[in-house]
Amino acid sequence: MKTKTWTVITNTGKQADLESGLEQKTVQKPTHINARDFIHWLKPESHIDEDCLRSLFKL
Repeated sequence: MKTKTWTVITNTGKQADLESGLEQKTVQKPTHINARDFIHWLKPESHIDEDCLRSLFKL
């Protein structure tokens, strides 16, 4: 199965809006990282694959 790649649309530091094709999702900032790190990992216009996104929330 191919890993899905998400494009970061916006990131407020509290939540990020992601898009993959026609699918969209909003992810909330994990409690174990600060807002600056969350924005660093999910910069607007950047791309992140599903596995990396999953690992960000399991740190």
